[in-house]
Amino acid sequence: MSLYKGHLAGGFVAFFLYILILILFFSFSPKADVLIWFGVCMLGALWPDVDTNSMAQRLFYGTFLVIDSFLILTGKYKEASLLGFFALLPIVGKHRGWTHTLLAAFIIPSPLLILPLIKPELNTGGLELYVPALIGYLSHLVLDRELRLY
Repeated sequence: MSLYKGHLAGGFVAFFLYILILILFFSFSPKADVLIWFGVCMLGALWPDVDTNSMAQRLFYGTFLVIDSFLILTGKYKEASLLGFFALLPIVGKHRGWTHTLLAAFIIPSPLLILPLIKPELNTGGLELYVPALIGYLSHLVLDRELRLY
């Protein structure tokens, strides 16, 4: 699947099934946080295509530019350089290279698990954001037939 709209649709379906499972089997009662989870899932569904000229690349690198500029302007040079370094990693590989692997699907969203451990005062992250990112990422891999479910 080459168009971002297809990956967004796949992420939507995967997220809907995830919420449905939470409701049916775990008595989950959706709250406003579900909208944030949904957004994270959609970003996860787009991320693997950051390694090629795509809407995902424009979205993520535009966001990286804004964040990096803010970090530089506020004197957080170490954080800015780390973001810059990690932002370069996807584009040094080939399309459907390492960003389209099962290992990357679990590792790329892992800062969402680590953030609450490093900065608990932020009160964000953890499994509630990691799982939607992972679901979105996996939906992308399924649609690209990197994970053969069909």
